Amino acid sequence: MSGQETYPSRRKARKHAVEVLYSAQARDEAPESVLRDTAARLGWAKHPWFAFAREIVAGVADELEGLDELIASSSEHWTLDRMPRTDLAILRVGAWELEHETAPASVVVSEAVHLANELSTDRSGAFINGVLGRIAAQRA
Repeated sequence: MSGQETYPSRRKARKHAVEVLYSAQARDEAPESVLRDTAARLGWAKHPWFAFAREIVAGVADELEGLDELIASSSEHWTLDRMPRTDLAILRVGAWELEHETAPASVVVSEAVHLANELSTDRSGAFINGVLGRIAAQRA
């Protein structure tokens, strides 16, 4: 598989993981069950990005408390309950990826900002860049 195919595939995985995590929080359901139901309904399992999306969703669900503590301690003047749900889902995916070194920190942060620009508010990209940048700096 060429790098050209891998990059969009991982981007799709991240985007769908964010959507599932957002939906799970909004519906107060387990992320894994939302992923399972959504994947079955939309035929996601046949796509090359699905395994990485499943890994992200399961990882975030397993480590939610620790990820939320990390995000809260890295976001100046913002409590988790004040953050838009979309931004929080993006931050959880980004923080999990930084913790597990799924890609270079610069790529993880850049992808999270891209998702924020696509899915959230005009100001979300800069906010997410700042929070994940602080988390990445702690890891360096």
